Amino acid sequence: MIHCEQLTRQDETGGVFDLDMHVDKGQALGLLGPAGSGKSLAVGLLMGFLKKDSGSAAMFGKDCWTMRHEIQRRVAYAPSEPSLEPFVTGEEYLRFAAKYQGGFDPEKARRFTERLDVSLTGLCARMSPEAQKKLRLLAAFSLDRDVLILDEPMNMLSVLSKDAVYDAVHQATQRGCAVFMTSHVLEETRRACTHIAIIRQGRLVISQPVEALNLTRQKVYHITFETANQAASFAGEWESAVEVSGARALVAIPGSPQVLLKALARYTVVDLVGGREASEEGFLRFYGDDIV
Repeated sequence: MIHCEQLTRQDETGGVFDLDMHVDKGQALGLLGPAGSGKSLAVGLLMGFLKKDSGSAAMFGKDCWTMRHEIQRRVAYAPSEPSLEPFVTGEEYLRFAAKYQGGFDPEKARRFTERLDVSLTGLCARMSPEAQKKLRLLAAFSLDRDVLILDEPMNMLSVLSKDAVYDAVHQATQRGCAVFMTSHVLEETRRACTHIAIIRQGRLVISQPVEALNLTRQKVYHITFETANQAASFAGEWESAVEVSGARALVAIPGSPQVLLKALARYTVVDLVGGREASEEGFLRFYGDDIV
């Protein structure tokens, strides 16, 4: 349904380079990375808003640039920052979307309106940024489409509204829809998607099924000891999943930290930071100082 091969587009701020990814029916791929990593640029290339420099980007087997007008009619798209006509109401906007794009499901729209808790009576100009975001998501999810493109769909949403979006994505994949979404939050991507691809400075660094992240539920702890000798002695007590640098040690353990705490009682611990799951720790390691 969605296929990119060596997709490249460079601009003044960076770009995307040699991007290889695909999304089949019933799959949801989350493209994960911080601001400026190339996520929205990838969305622009898929939607035919931008022309590639090289490689290929296709949906339904059709080139995303040369066939962009047909593709845009067949795709449900929700931008990260929706631009709405200010002097129409939410209800008028939805009627316009239904007439212009076709395939609009009023019953689905009604149910999703209740879940998102968004009012359709006020003018778009008077809506909060969150309400405008909800309205654009509502329009996208109410269309009967085989492909959903969602650019940072969770931004600005409350916890309850995010839950509604998670459910909507799952329902879409269950009926065979292919979903491509971007995010900068690992947990959001893991909850919504079947596959995760991490992008750093325009290049994919990893792509894998979500199940691979959930196989081990280890948590990672950063420990600073009084001396380097103590850190080395502590490391000697663990057969694996430990790294030492001077007086600091990094250890990954499954389940409860009780065993770790008992071991640390024999040492002088200057600092202890941790509790992140190993998957999140691995994600942060790809970025280092890029994460804010």
